[in-house]
Amino acid sequence: MSTDSLTNINPVMTRAMALNLADWSNVSIRAYGIETAYSPGLWWRQPGGSPIYLAAVILDGETPTDLFSATLSGVRDAWNAAGREAWVYDCGAAHDLSSLGFEKLWETPWYLRLPAPVAPLALPAGLAVETVANAEQLAGFEQATWQGFEESDHDFPERERFSQHALATLDAPGLVYLNARLDGQVVASTIAHITPDMLGIYGLSTLPRFRRRGYGRALVHASVALRPDLPASVYPDPVTVPIYTALGFVCGGAIAVWRASR
Repeated sequence: MSTDSLTNINPVMTRAMALNLADWSNVSIRAYGIETAYSPGLWWRQPGGSPIYLAAVILDGETPTDLFSATLSGVRDAWNAAGREAWVYDCGAAHDLSSLGFEKLWETPWYLRLPAPVAPLALPAGLAVETVANAEQLAGFEQATWQGFEESDHDFPERERFSQHALATLDAPGLVYLNARLDGQVVASTIAHITPDMLGIYGLSTLPRFRRRGYGRALVHASVALRPDLPASVYPDPVTVPIYTALGFVCGGAIAVWRASR
């Protein structure tokens, strides 16, 4: 793939990306005992649990809105009744949900890397990348995620451990948590989720004082290297896009972000 930007890349790839996102959300939220379901063109869940997980994912741009409109309206009503914001990702950016009581907030690009060998990467001095395998490592992962995304070095002592990433997910097929450690401290973290047709990368986060040292890139490299025979997808924060493009990712299209009106 020679271009660095593609519009509406193969719909098969778009659906594989969406199914990966839905499956990661599904295994993560079901670990808390929350009901989830698939219906034509749609993954959705009942309210509850951490707000980092979406209320619904529209799986492609091919399924007519009419086929899931009643279900999505029910999702909206359930979340409104629970006093929670219902966020929906339309992975084909092809549906108008305004008549269903949703407002479109923005569109965000997603990026794709086609299957290809991964060249070796020398880790920054003192850095080690680990696959999370136990409760202590998962607690370190969660702590780094909170500090990275909330732009703070605060320890968050009031946070309940595993309130966003359940211990049970350590046994979830295809779900891999990765930590980057420097002198024993988790300084960056990410998630790789593997489904039959895609490897998805989620939640890349680096503690503020450890940024621009190559730690995030090391985690992305380690994620892709888990299954270089699969395409890989991500919807990154704009500032992290160069990390992905350096590893061969190109823009594959857009995800439309919707929120239920209150």
